[in-house]
Amino acid sequence: MARFTPAPGLEEALARMVAPHVQRIAHQVEMEAKRLAPPTKQWVTMADDHVRPTHVSAQGQEVPGNLRFTINSMAWDRRHRGLGAKTYMLAPRDQSSRAVANIKNCRCTTHKDPQGIARNINTGQPVITGKKVTVTVSARGPLVVEAEVGTVYPGNLVADGAHFMARGAAIVAARR
Repeated sequence: MARFTPAPGLEEALARMVAPHVQRIAHQVEMEAKRLAPPTKQWVTMADDHVRPTHVSAQGQEVPGNLRFTINSMAWDRRHRGLGAKTYMLAPRDQSSRAVANIKNCRCTTHKDPQGIARNINTGQPVITGKKVTVTVSARGPLVVEAEVGTVYPGNLVADGAHFMARGAAIVAARR
């Protein structure tokens, strides 16, 4: 049986040769993750004297599209509906939040940004350590981890994860 011993530096040279290919694969993962990433949504009030204080404080709050806004609960909802200090809403007038006073006659809306998370997904440069090549695809921004894996809010309100990074990687891996 023959035994092969690589020349000194051969593995490192090969790592440098395959680094651009690894970066192209990582870039494909980035593109798929951007395609699958949920939008972000922003709470928008009517900005007049009739907006309730709990919604005034929510003005401009931005969260990934699959997550819930965090709104201060109204006293009536805390006393009669058993809500805590915060109400968690998918959107204004969200009945799944179990709030009544906080949604009655609400005129608020949301503004969606389809590229809200996608614009913050990036591929890094290859890092070569000995014979190993690493390229990182990252998503940065508030609540990005929760958008990826999901979360559970008080009262067992669930926000499912979008799994955009994991699904993007799986799609690219399936092509190989």
